[in-house]
Amino acid sequence: MHETALMQNLIGIVNRQVREHHAGPVKKITLAVGKLSNAMPDALSFAFEAMTKSGPLKGAVLEMKEIPVAAHCDLCGAEYQPEQFPFFCPMCSSPYYTITRGEEVYVESLVCETKGSVKKEDE
Repeated sequence: MHETALMQNLIGIVNRQVREHHAGPVKKITLAVGKLSNAMPDALSFAFEAMTKSGPLKGAVLEMKEIPVAAHCDLCGAEYQPEQFPFFCPMCSSPYYTITRGEEVYVESLVCETKGSVKKEDE
């Protein structure tokens, strides 16, 4: 299951961002998951739940958004969103394309609890 390794990497990214920005506890993580990424949302959710039962992300909610496929026609240059495979350009019917979106998986956003302001003793 490559989703476990993928989730481990994503959790590492989240933890690094939280440390670097001195953020409070993470409440929600939104992942963008490309339709062609080969990452199964159910397996990602399962891995997330297993990896966040304790530690700094305990209690955080995982939300996933599907990124649709986008393609660029190599023949006429049209940009389009193919619906089903095989992909053909809607402008010129060419089967030659480059995928421009829909293969990626990334952390889109984090919602963290805000930390209270620290008051200096001499104030």
